[in-house]
Amino acid sequence: MAVAIVHPGARLLAPALDALADVVAGDWSCAARLCAGRLQDPGACGLDLDAAAARAGVARSQRQPYRVRVHHRMLVVDEHPALLCAALELQMKLWMGQWDALELVAPSSGRPVPGWRPSEVLDVRIRHQRPDAWSSRLYGCQNLSVAPTTARLAHHVLTKLDGGVVRHRYDVPAGPAAVHVG
Repeated sequence: MAVAIVHPGARLLAPALDALADVVAGDWSCAARLCAGRLQDPGACGLDLDAAAARAGVARSQRQPYRVRVHHRMLVVDEHPALLCAALELQMKLWMGQWDALELVAPSSGRPVPGWRPSEVLDVRIRHQRPDAWSSRLYGCQNLSVAPTTARLAHHVLTKLDGGVVRHRYDVPAGPAAVHVG
């Protein structure tokens, strides 16, 4: 089964599948790579995210890449639509500051250390973020209407994949995306 997304910004969604593959393999530092422009020191943030993953009981495994082809104005994902939905949702949440979503995706192969709490991932984000990146409140999240283009486009495609009508009032540059499942 394949999903084709036709939009001038479709290539912006390809890193979502890389991020999902990384997180499933236990690499939480992908959040720092994905959101590097919003962090003071992405490398240090990545190390802290790796430490948080270890505290959560997540062990690294072999990364399994997903089948994706990027064309000029089209992204073709040769995977089940549910997998694409999971990838886009993770990408959107990371861009909007909801880094605690990492724990919901990564399979825990071990036991968390005593005292582990999922909000530790948000503490890492707050400690490393630029002052104008996200809210400094623990569960503060960026509004979709002011989120980066990638997050708005991901939400738009997610809504179309779910069969819904996009009712939110936010701008998607270059207009709506066409989504074909076949």
